[in-house]
Amino acid sequence: MNWRRRLVDPLRLQDLPLAWLQLRRQPVRYLVAVVGIGFAALLMYMQIGFQSGLLSSATTFYEALNTDLILISPGTLNSGNFQQFPQSLLYNALGVEGVRQTVPVYVANVNAQKLGSIKPTSLRLIGYDPDARVLNLPDLNSQSSLLKTPGFVLFDTLGNRNTGPVTAAVKANGSQFLTLADLSKTFQVVGLFRLGSTFAADSNLVSSDSTALELAYRQINLGEISLGLIRLDPSAVPARAQARIQALLGDQIQVLTKEQLIEQERNYWNTASSFGVIFGFGTFMGLLVGGVVVYQVLYTDVSDHLKEYATLKAMGFSNLFILVIVIQEALLLGVSSFIPATVISAGMYAFLTATSGIRIAMTPDKSMLVGGLTLGVCAASAAIAIRKLRDADPASVF
Repeated sequence: MNWRRRLVDPLRLQDLPLAWLQLRRQPVRYLVAVVGIGFAALLMYMQIGFQSGLLSSATTFYEALNTDLILISPGTLNSGNFQQFPQSLLYNALGVEGVRQTVPVYVANVNAQKLGSIKPTSLRLIGYDPDARVLNLPDLNSQSSLLKTPGFVLFDTLGNRNTGPVTAAVKANGSQFLTLADLSKTFQVVGLFRLGSTFAADSNLVSSDSTALELAYRQINLGEISLGLIRLDPSAVPARAQARIQALLGDQIQVLTKEQLIEQERNYWNTASSFGVIFGFGTFMGLLVGGVVVYQVLYTDVSDHLKEYATLKAMGFSNLFILVIVIQEALLLGVSSFIPATVISAGMYAFLTATSGIRIAMTPDKSMLVGGLTLGVCAASAAIAIRKLRDADPASVF
């Protein structure tokens, strides 16, 4: 406890005016430092925001599934590229004790022709039995009866801005015809719902299983499915049923809970894909930039006030006291930069969400992470910048 008290006690608020006066003595240098550190914090915010947006968009569909267990092909690496597997494997699971219902789900990407000079280049098509209520989305399920008509689909309004004309047309006219890019099929959007866009497509379509097979006939073979949903009896133990189904079906299929599937998706984007490395490297570069800026500012400040600091040492003040003053300067720089960086990042998050359809939100955990990294690198840079004073002889300075 003594070492903690010795480190924390000098960080008194009454000493802050000295650190503040040191900074405001040269306002131009202070402003440049705030801009540099703020840019570094902004860079960290954007990298962390992109990463969270990627993970959110990749798992939104899974989070909305109304199921206890999920069958998925081992070849499906992420939610943007589903590998098909035999539907018979799903039906085999009906023989396992505790299984109440199985629901086949088809997922494929289709391209539509442009509407209003803006082309929704890629739409993720999700097809299933309209009576099965596959997704926990009230606005979608209230319109599910419409999907029983062949060629009718529902359109996700949370896509990127390229899909805006489709949403506007449906709101204005009640429906809108769309044609596949190869002109082979025409379908009709008869309603809207809210799910969320993905990196793999501009928006989502939901249809019946028969309509999905018709529109995605080049991607889905008859008798094969993308996902298999398994719903259990209320009295069934999910872990036990999962083990029995996996033992029955063997290694040719994965049997996962919804939570396990979401975690598998997150792990893929964070570790197996290049995105996790890119976003992590971007965050590190932000830290590096901030550290260099703070170090340069504080090192110059220490050099400019070398005589004053040496005088303090000659008067009996310890290296720790001087270190605390410089650390206070660093923390003031960090706080002065962090606040505007947070405000600007929140605005950029909102803009990117509106234009891309990918949900990027300013959350307390992001602010705490970036704030902690910013203040930490400022304090570390201060400790490095002052190292030359530890061995300085006051007599040699004058």
